[in-house]
This record gives sequence, C-alpha cells and structure tokens, in this order.
Amino acid sequence: MTRKLLAVLALMGLLVALPLSPAGAGPRVAQTTSAVTLISDPSFVVGSSTLTRTDSGLAFTLQTTGLEPGHAVTVWWMATNPDGGTAVLYAAGRVVGGTGTGTFAGHLAVGDSDGWVMGDDTTLEDALGATVTLVVRDHGPGRADILAEQIHTFGACNPACTDRQMSVHSPS
Repeated sequence: MTRKLLAVLALMGLLVALPLSPAGAGPRVAQTTSAVTLISDPSFVVGSSTLTRTDSGLAFTLQTTGLEPGHAVTVWWMATNPDGGTAVLYAAGRVVGGTGTGTFAGHLAVGDSDGWVMGDDTTLEDALGATVTLVVRDHGPGRADILAEQIHTFGACNPACTDRQMSVHSPS
C-alpha cells in the first residue's frame, strides 16, 4: 500500500512539473512545498505546507505542530504581487484539538478580496508570480461568545492575538 501511494505521488509530481506547451489544453500549474517555521525562530521547523498555483488562483494545505490545544487559530494569505503590493487575506481557521496539531486548507482566486485585512493591495493579482506567505495566527483560547469571529477574522482575540508560524512560497 505504501509503495503504491508513493508511486502515485511521484507520478503526480512529474505531471505537475511537466511544462505545458502554449497549445496545451490545460491551465499552467506550479506546486511548491515549504517548511512551516516559528516566526520567533525561523530555523525551527514545525510542519510543512504545499501551495498549488494556477492562472486563476492558489490552493494550499498546511500541517503544523506546537499549537495550543483549545486555542482558536487562523491562517492568512500574505500575497506580495509582482508589482510589490501586498494583500493580507483570510485563508482558514479552526479550534486546535488536544494534540496541538493542525491541518488547514484553502483556496484564493485571483481578484478575490473577501476577508481582506490590510496591505497596499486588496487582492491577489497574479497567482503564478506572487510571493505567498502563509501566516498562522493564534487568537487565544476559543471563547464561545466570540468563537465564530476568532476563527474567521483577524482581530477577535482572547485576550491577545499572536502571529506564531509562517511558510513562504516564492514563485517559480
């Protein structure tokens, strides 16, 4: 079973890495995997993330450890467009389980400004050319009366919010 899974993953990696000709029928796709590190110590790896890029947007998965059980945690897209402008947008959120590990996933379409927080751009402009940093933000212990805001917004904190981890994906 493990060999079969490894063979399938290797084949998928080869297919993603093959360049499509201009006459190709499919969209351009690029995929990178990057370490998730502590913001306080970028040499300390706590997980990994995979970012898939197409002409129309981005998709990610992020697995991490070292989170506080019971805390509300969000992940944010920090997309630095090729023109230098940066947009910070909501990506995912949840309450961390008892093991302190978290798996997050999300998609961001080019031009989408839902969940925009700050920055000098309000959208992802070029999914293939942007530098993408995924930021893991701890909102403190989940609190029933504000939990929906804690896992969907930037500033709902109990009592404070802290950016804990990050994963950087440079364009190919």
